[in-house]
Amino acid sequence: MTTASLSALADTLPERFGDLYEAARKEGQVVFYTSYRQETSTALLDYWSKNFPGVKLNIVQKQTLDLISTIEAEKAAGRTNPDLVFINQRSILEDWVQRGFITPYKVRDFDQIPERFKQKDGNYYVVSAFILSAAYNPKVFPDPSVLPRRITDFLDPKWKGRLVFSDPKSASSQLTWFQALLSKGVIDWDTIAGLAKQDMLFTRGNAESVRLLVAGERDLSPLISSQNVLSARERGQSIKLYVLDEGAVVQETFISIFKGGPNPEAAKLLTAVLNSPEGQELTAASGAYWPTHPSASPPAGLPRLQDIKTIWHDEDVGGEASVKFLDQFDEVFDRE
Repeated sequence: MTTASLSALADTLPERFGDLYEAARKEGQVVFYTSYRQETSTALLDYWSKNFPGVKLNIVQKQTLDLISTIEAEKAAGRTNPDLVFINQRSILEDWVQRGFITPYKVRDFDQIPERFKQKDGNYYVVSAFILSAAYNPKVFPDPSVLPRRITDFLDPKWKGRLVFSDPKSASSQLTWFQALLSKGVIDWDTIAGLAKQDMLFTRGNAESVRLLVAGERDLSPLISSQNVLSARERGQSIKLYVLDEGAVVQETFISIFKGGPNPEAAKLLTAVLNSPEGQELTAASGAYWPTHPSASPPAGLPRLQDIKTIWHDEDVGGEASVKFLDQFDEVFDRE
């Protein structure tokens, strides 16, 4: 759906969700725990204040793994602070559903949303997606044909000391990438052991990896999230994304309402907005995401997901499998 077609809708969001807005106004606020990038949070805050001024949007922004540990700690202390959460780990939400943390809610467009992008009872929704793929500095590589095309190509000694990678201990996208590719047999532990010999520079997150590539401190990476790369390019920075021959891992992002949250009606309103074509196009444009609503279009210049070789997954990221992976990863990389 283009901007023009959005403007042609018969009603505005406050009109379409008038009953939800009226109920939410009585609570006066909504608390949103999110792993959105700052640009996306800022755009959402501005949009929300203009369309729903009677409900204050309070955002707590952290990386997904930090959000998960924060919520678990709050739950252990007997508190439910967020009304709504946005993270990129389906398995964590499945666990929270089983433990009774989540309350289901079927949005207005529930029947329009593809099965892949909703939990059957409305416990959570996939509201956007991005890809996990390789990136490089085009000033260093004006001829991209010299770049490694397969993951095993990064094991060549000529790339030693030139690679940057976010630490899977702090960056859930890197953890997802490794676990997904291991489970599908695309890589094995010998591949990871080969990467360990390449003097890779670890960062805490994708944004820092982008900064180092742009600054020329490292030259390329087997994996940086598309949203970080594309946003940096929009700012005129020297960095490009490219898809390896094995394909790009698709990272889905989810929202879910917490049972016992302080503002349950406002949580329904925010859920409805983030599942609407307008809400998804707003966050997609500001965060370089692919929207999932069938009537929403990706941001200008972003290729369609169906035109990219993609790897979809349903890995248990953040659970016992992740703990075992990280223990073995530290051992291979000789880290304490």
